[in-house]
Amino acid sequence: MVKRTFKAVIAVCMLTAVLGSVAMAAPADGPAVQDQGAGWQVPWYFRWQPFPVWPGWGGSFYPRTGLGYHLAYAPEAKELILYVYNPTNKPITVSQPSAFMVDFVLWQDGQMVWRSSANRSYAQVVTSETFKPGEGKAYKESLPWLPAGTYFAQAYYLPESKWSPVASSYIWVQAYEPLQYSVDYLAPTWSNPNPRLRVTIKNVSGKDITLPYQYGYQVLVKKAGAKEYLPNVGMSQSVGTIEKDATRYVFVNLRGLTPGTYQVDVRSNVAHLGWYSVVAQAWFRVW
Repeated sequence: MVKRTFKAVIAVCMLTAVLGSVAMAAPADGPAVQDQGAGWQVPWYFRWQPFPVWPGWGGSFYPRTGLGYHLAYAPEAKELILYVYNPTNKPITVSQPSAFMVDFVLWQDGQMVWRSSANRSYAQVVTSETFKPGEGKAYKESLPWLPAGTYFAQAYYLPESKWSPVASSYIWVQAYEPLQYSVDYLAPTWSNPNPRLRVTIKNVSGKDITLPYQYGYQVLVKKAGAKEYLPNVGMSQSVGTIEKDATRYVFVNLRGLTPGTYQVDVRSNVAHLGWYSVVAQAWFRVW
């Protein structure tokens, strides 16, 4: 999590203007994303550790600390940002028994799909924050790769409360392809008499990626100019886990092809669950 300090104005309406550079996401027109299913839900215990959370709006209508809060989503950076500001005319100091100050939670259809504190450990030292009059601080958290869709985001500021989020918002996550594909034809050799396809998959998202089994790719082959793909030629496989900047190679044997020119399509449904789109293509000739 990244924390930034900024000068906050006193009035909440003026604060919103100051934050105008951070775009609030809104649903866009387009095909509906199908239900992701239980495969996308995080382990059940993430909801209860390090403290229990529920998919409610919450809010700090009567803040114990006197601080104000605003949650925003930056779609370009794919970050959640919690702005904490002091709207009073005197300093406010808050403290925690550990370095755990902020938690972000994402929900979809009542199910938790991500929590920033999951599988993290925090220094067990007393941590204090002082907000001068009119001062604010920004706490940022990068989101993992997520399927396109609408999510309900919560932000918890622990010096205020761990029983209710201090700010909540719906966000729209746009589709993007975090993996880069290419495909090459490998002609028969003395050591390997069968022609093969080599599919190269590179993680270009800048983050480690772990996807449920529904997300994957297909390698399909057809005669050049044909409409239908050949049966029993090619493969379909889930992506699973692929580390940041890692490259994966997948080999597909081509047996029993008659001489001629063929087209291979690599299709992925990672950007759009429910339908596949071609992400790499090549032509080759079998003699």
